[in-house]
Amino acid sequence: MINSILEKRKVNDGIHSIVLEVSKEEYKKVYDDYNNEIASEIVRQHLENRGDDGRPTDIQIQHTNSEIIRIFANLHYLGNDHTSYQNNY
Repeated sequence: MINSILEKRKVNDGIHSIVLEVSKEEYKKVYDDYNNEIASEIVRQHLENRGDDGRPTDIQIQHTNSEIIRIFANLHYLGNDHTSYQNNY
């Protein structure tokens, strides 16, 4: 599933935001539930795969009746040492 994620980023007033999108079909191959703990795990894996040192906060998953699952998070970079990936929900 991690290779099927579409990533969108933006910076607004110095806050980096990320949206990860994956099809419901791909998501359901790995996960049976929708919750912020799973969303945090997905964000952590995605950032680790990219070698991204951002520290995610405010992680939320959105699953409506559409076929796309969206995960929203803010990423913090200023003042970071190398990020150790851990649950941040």
